Amino acid sequence: MDTGSGEVKRIKVLDVPVDSMDPDVAGAVITKLLENGEHNQIVFLSLRGLLRARHDPELMRCLRDAALILPISRPIVRGARFLGAGSLSLINTFEQTIRILSVIEKTKGSVYLLGARKAVLEVAEENLRGSFHGIRVVGRFYGYFPKNVEGDIVTAIKKSAPSMVLVGSGVPGKDKWILKHRKELNPGISLWGGNCFEIFAGREKQISRKLHAAGLGVLSGIGRRPWRLAVVFPYLYYLVLLLGYKIFKL
Repeated sequence: MDTGSGEVKRIKVLDVPVDSMDPDVAGAVITKLLENGEHNQIVFLSLRGLLRARHDPELMRCLRDAALILPISRPIVRGARFLGAGSLSLINTFEQTIRILSVIEKTKGSVYLLGARKAVLEVAEENLRGSFHGIRVVGRFYGYFPKNVEGDIVTAIKKSAPSMVLVGSGVPGKDKWILKHRKELNPGISLWGGNCFEIFAGREKQISRKLHAAGLGVLSGIGRRPWRLAVVFPYLYYLVLLLGYKIFKL
């Protein structure tokens, strides 16, 4: 999909699409997406997501159809530069979500919240309302829901016609869930924001800017999630792929 703006340029890293966008013009880009009369999916692309998309046709289709694909892993930014594919700006998922909500508040838009445990979602909604007084929360449903209520959730979202569908933890398929139902959704924006509701609710901390900028966001909370150290293996695989592309696709 096209934002209709020269402010965004789509490039490829290891044949996976990703968008180059200056964070300073993010507000203007989001405003255009809200006004284009279509339903626009925004994807926050991690290194793991990039590697998975190379072997997952559905995820690759999700990226190709997305209105905006923003890199949230430093290795993607460095890989694009190494391959000479273009210049990318590293995006922080939560901070970018806040920027999008700020744009929606300015346009007096609305949001539907989907994801997280019920208790977490309730606190997140309360805190979101307190931070963005101009946004109307037109509906919400917790994550980890049974399969048989999925149709009712989609119908509720469609009837409430939000400017934005914010999806968090506990929604099966994550970005692919949005792709699956995109044709049923009204014009506006949808995105999977990871643990955004847990951060809004104060249950988890936002990754520090220094760690994120250094490409070490995975170290955040490593004491509670030591398995995150396993990220070194896909990173090494990624380096091998980059070298292969550099050598054989010059």
